[in-house]
Amino acid sequence: GPTAEERSGSSMRYSLYQSPHLLLLQGYSQQHDSLVYLLNREQHTVGQRTQASKPSISLSAPDILPLHCTIRKLRASRHRSEEKLVLEPIAGAGICVNFSEVARTVVLRHGDLLSLGLYYLLLYKDPMKAQPLPAQTLLRLRALHPAAPEGPPVCGACGSLLKERGGPSSKKQGPSPTGGPRAPRRKLLLEFEPVAEDVLLRRIMTLIEPGGDDHKLTPAFLLCLCIQHSATSFEPGDFGQLLLKAAKMIQSTVWERTQELAEKQSQHQDPATLSRFTITDLLPDLQHILFWMSNAIEVLYFVQQKSPTYIQSMEEELDIKGSKESLFSSTITASEEAMTVLEEVIMYTFQQCVYYVSKCLYVSLPALLECNPFQNESRESWRASPPLPEELHRVVLIYQAVLDLLRQYEVHPEITSQMFAYLFFFSNTLLFNQLLDKGSSLGCFHWSQGVKLRASVRLLLEWLRGAGFEQLAQQFFAKLASVANLLAMPSSQLVQMTWPSLRAEFPALSPAQLHRVLSQCQAVMDVGCIAAWQPGEEESPATFQPGEPLALCSPPSLCLSDETLESFDNHPPIILPSGGFKVDLEVETLDDNVYRHLLYIRHFLWSLQSKSPHAGEGPGSAPPKVALASVPHAPNPTEGLSPPGWVGGSWLQLGRGPAPPASSCLLTPPTTPLNFDSASPESPQGTDKGLQGLRRNGMNGTKGSTPEGCSPSPCDYPTPESSSRSSATDDFCYVFVVELERGPMGLGMGLIDGLHTPLGSPGIYIRTLIEDSPAAADGRLSIGDRILAVNGTSLIGADYQSAVDLIRSGGKKLRFLIAKSDMEIAKKI
Repeated sequence: GPTAEERSGSSMRYSLYQSPHLLLLQGYSQQHDSLVYLLNREQHTVGQRTQASKPSISLSAPDILPLHCTIRKLRASRHRSEEKLVLEPIAGAGICVNFSEVARTVVLRHGDLLSLGLYYLLLYKDPMKAQPLPAQTLLRLRALHPAAPEGPPVCGACGSLLKERGGPSSKKQGPSPTGGPRAPRRKLLLEFEPVAEDVLLRRIMTLIEPGGDDHKLTPAFLLCLCIQHSATSFEPGDFGQLLLKAAKMIQSTVWERTQELAEKQSQHQDPATLSRFTITDLLPDLQHILFWMSNAIEVLYFVQQKSPTYIQSMEEELDIKGSKESLFSSTITASEEAMTVLEEVIMYTFQQCVYYVSKCLYVSLPALLECNPFQNESRESWRASPPLPEELHRVVLIYQAVLDLLRQYEVHPEITSQMFAYLFFFSNTLLFNQLLDKGSSLGCFHWSQGVKLRASVRLLLEWLRGAGFEQLAQQFFAKLASVANLLAMPSSQLVQMTWPSLRAEFPALSPAQLHRVLSQCQAVMDVGCIAAWQPGEEESPATFQPGEPLALCSPPSLCLSDETLESFDNHPPIILPSGGFKVDLEVETLDDNVYRHLLYIRHFLWSLQSKSPHAGEGPGSAPPKVALASVPHAPNPTEGLSPPGWVGGSWLQLGRGPAPPASSCLLTPPTTPLNFDSASPESPQGTDKGLQGLRRNGMNGTKGSTPEGCSPSPCDYPTPESSSRSSATDDFCYVFVVELERGPMGLGMGLIDGLHTPLGSPGIYIRTLIEDSPAAADGRLSIGDRILAVNGTSLIGADYQSAVDLIRSGGKKLRFLIAKSDMEIAKKI
């Protein structure tokens, strides 16, 4: 023992020698765990701190219950010769003393090892005993680290020495410390009752904060465990409904996140704010979209692989007669619909990501055409990697940020590759078209500027090669690299080349594109018409007039043809991966981060069972962050905004001024010209070619493409769907008249053709209402309402452009006949 002087030095040290205490041997959180827990009260509560519980000994692991156990004193009496401490476990709490599970009150003895949950190992010490740790304790501690070569084998449960047994199977039969904290994990299971299904799914959906440090595929693991349990333990109808619930919860969450992102990004439309738009502003919102894209990919693959097996097992168990046959059929239908929903989630999240990242590139890329990569050269130019020019650095920063984000959120490598394929395609197309269109005004067709451009392109390709994208970069930057190499060719060498040799030297350029570049070079060099650059008749593009000198002597400011510029519609497709997935329920060892959330969910379910059926979520569980049930259809456009549709149509702001691009326009990039010309209010125009292309390229693997509740008749007004899963709304539809007068910014309505939405039915619907606009101020219009007529002219059966023209030419005051839609239709719009 210490001297009195030493005791007075620290009250903590003094109390350690006076009070029994728990010494932490293995913990969970370096930030929250203490090394020593004093047991100097009459009673201590041990558990996880929540808003409702504040234990005196707070442990932070997720498998610790709010009240895990109590430790209290038993005073000396005529029955007991000395004071003792006893541990009283709580039902459902994982507690072991000396690696033996306890379910009733036990007396603690000096040297006992307490295992609380999976993570905590504590040593109970009673300094008043004034004796060293028992030998059994030391042996048990040694058993936790069997790698030590010296020393005989010991039992992990009791610490006693093990006797050597003969025979070849002696090693297999020897006991192992399976009760210890490092025990091998059992088969992954998540068992629950059907009544807890909805609460459980909502808890899983809100369990992980995408911006935190948790494993990003935790929701996919837990949802797949739910699907596995439902398929093997519940009725076939329950299994199908759980699949559909999980898929639509993911879809609903993505809807909400993209709506929030669209509202945030709506402020980046005018030239001043768009010029300040950076990838840093975008990353926090992209995290949520990539998080659910990654999890949706894993869940979809699991359902595709396991659902046929589960359904086959159900078919063998069911005596398929009468109603059972219809039940079995509905399960197959629900499974196919769930896979279709997940496919749409993946396509939509992919499209949203490339749209907003392309918007960042759209701001930064054009500066590359005027970049001077040689301005950083100095006496230190001998260095292996000189700093990139600022114009190029801004572009590279965007690529790097997106790559880091995709890797951080465990996005499938094939989807990552396809996303960069699109970004490179967009970058090449934008720069190439800018070069052919405005290169003469920027001086790009002068040899000196061509040398700078070639150096900038080579620096970009070199960086992409270092990032692992060499093949994609060579493929999608071929045209830009070709024209840069051509412009950097000395004029003395260029004038000696013929059309066939130029075609062979730059095969990535089409005849029309090569002709455009040569005509610009010829105008800059001022050498007159060069006959050797005359294409052969067999290669003459349709835009050239046969028998003429191919306009090489005409002014270079001629309008560019569609064959000269690259089209943004020819983007690479999205093809779902077929292998390389990370969610595997048969894995031997699971990531600790995922496993602790599984333990938490198990205790969450246990807490639900310990309450009444009508109670909320159990103790220690945070309430769901988002109510994932249906969003009420609010007549006020500022309340309950419906999420954007999966498929983009043309976005229209009725009035003057540039229209903000729709967040749901497809893989078509922002088409607002770089000079931000505000003369075309319908710019940008969406297209449905993109999604059709996606469907043709590997996205049509499941059935059920027709949205539920849609009428097959092309001109029928879609009535509210009525099903067992939705409230009866057959009497909800009604028609009313609205008179609107154009304001300074028009009417303030964004419209879309219902054919270009999951509704799949023609008709002109209200997709957006701008705050404080005439349409919003009326108070009766809502997102999803259908416009039946304008100024007495019917729009039934009219195409989108005809409806827009009719509204534009309708005068200052317009009279609309409106059909009110229900919530399901509003969601699809």
